[in-house]
Order: sequence, then structure tokens, then C-alpha cells
Amino acid sequence: MRPVIQGLHHDHIDGSAAIANVIQDLYRLAGKEFPFPDLAAWRAFFQNPQKDIVMKFATVTSVMQTEEALRLVGYEYGRHRAREGYAYVEAKFAPQYHTAGGLTMKQAAAAMFGGLKRAEAMHGIRILPQFCIGREASPETGLEVARIVLDYDGEAALDLACDEASHPPEKHLPAYRLTFGSRVRRDCHAGEWVAREPAVDYRERLLQNVRTAVEVLRCDGIGHAIPLVHDRELVARIAGQGIRVAGCPGAYLRTGLISDIRYLGIDRLIDAGVLYTINVDDDLFLPSMAETLDLCEAAHGFTAGQCAKLEANVFSAAFGFGPFD
Repeated sequence: MRPVIQGLHHDHIDGSAAIANVIQDLYRLAGKEFPFPDLAAWRAFFQNPQKDIVMKFATVTSVMQTEEALRLVGYEYGRHRAREGYAYVEAKFAPQYHTAGGLTMKQAAAAMFGGLKRAEAMHGIRILPQFCIGREASPETGLEVARIVLDYDGEAALDLACDEASHPPEKHLPAYRLTFGSRVRRDCHAGEWVAREPAVDYRERLLQNVRTAVEVLRCDGIGHAIPLVHDRELVARIAGQGIRVAGCPGAYLRTGLISDIRYLGIDRLIDAGVLYTINVDDDLFLPSMAETLDLCEAAHGFTAGQCAKLEANVFSAAFGFGPFD
């Protein structure tokens, strides 16, 4: 069986399928020529695994440098997800990548927030922005992002994204600590990827980042935690504390982080009481939800009970429907 997923907890705005709807408009707003013959050529560039990921995203973020552009993207993202049938989404946005045109991070966050909330009001979808720290940034920049999130008093969450291999979670402890005792919900990309060598402790290093996110950053949610099922003690702790795990199984398979979705043990995590949810990550160039669910169904053959839990977790583990509502 396969679940019906009505919400997303791990969804990057600049890598979402919605970007394709407005990318040419963004270039016009920026006064730039679209550097591809057509949308198909741009998509092919994005989906080519030989192309540098930074270069790919630069074709998007380079034209998201004004308030008008950011409001347009925020609105289109929410409209697109609502049309796909989602009732709830947590939308990830890193303001540090949108200051090249003179905006401050605070202004960039406010413009994106405005676009998302306009879509929310017009299309009947609940949207919780997650403002991310690109972890290559300095701890001081991380603190600035945390202060921006605090200004929204629970209407936005904090996340830590990007290069986990070079920048482990503890680097941005000062930013996370700033939110302790506040209404801010804390998420963290952890257990996704670290340096491949030494191979002997590769999995343990991934798991250590998950432990740091849970124990040190005091996160309410973890993005990825790929090898989680292989540490029974950590599974029990995450389940016992009600910490959400937002996985992106199709993305891991497509990018070669895993060779078999069964490695994730999603069925076992659900049975252990983990608030696991299935997400798309960047469906502009990675598998869609339909593709992801097909892969998961083939790998796990979910029972009716497991499907029901996956469906319920979308709302029971949603930061936007938490204890502060």
C-alpha cells in the first residue's frame, strides 16, 4: 500500500518544482537574458549529475535578489503546492543567499514571508517558513539568522542546511542556543552526508551529527538522519522525545547517498514510534512525491497501519500545528 501525503516538512523553495513556473519572469525582472534556449534546456542542466550543484542553484538565486522577486517566488511556491493538493508545507529559505542586490537578510526574509503568506491567504494552504542558516556561514551570520527567526515569534522555524561534511552542527550552537526557551521550533539537516573517508566510521559520523542535533542543538526535528534505523538507542530516544524525522528517500537514491531504500528501514522506524515523514527535498530536479512513494512502496510494502501513521505524522509532527497554536 502507499500513503496519501498531504504535507511537506522538508522542501527547499529554490529547488522546488514551482521555480520552473516563474524562472523566466525572474530573469525579466532582473533585466537579464535567460541563459538557456528554453525551459527544457534549463531543466536538463539542472538534472545533469555532472554539473556543479552551486552552478545549478546560481541560475535561480542570482535572480532572487530583490523584494519583488522574492515575493513572486514565495507566492508561486505556495500556489503551486496548493494546486498539487498539499494542505500544509514547511518551506525552507536561506536569506544569506539573497543579499547580493543590496537587501539585508532581514529584508529578504520579510519579502519571502510576505509572498508565502499571500499564497496561504489566497489558496487555502498552511505554510510555515523555515529560515535556514547556510552552514558555511560564520557563527555570527548564524546568530543574525536566529535573531530574524525570533522576530517572528513562532511563525517561522530555524534550520541548518547545506554542507554538512565541512560544517558539523555544533558550529552553529550559538544561533540555536539563542532560541532556547522561545517559541521557535528548531530543525537541522543532519545525518545526510559527511566525507566518505575514512569509510570505516562513515555511518557513525553521520549518526554523531544526528546526536549533536538532538542533544546539543535541542532540535524538534531532524532532516534526513539517513542511518538512524541502525542505532536502536538513538531510535528509542528520538521516538521517546517526539522528535520528527523528515526523510527524502527518493532524493537519497537519485544522488547515490544510498543504493537501496530498504537501508532506511522506514517501516521499522514507524513501528518503533518515530514521527517519520516522507518528503521531496528539491523536486525541481529530484524525484517527485509520486515517484518517491512508488519507490518506497516497492521497497517496504507498507501495511495499512504504517500508511495511516505516515499520513497522520504530516499533521501531528507539523511545526505549524504545535503546542504554541
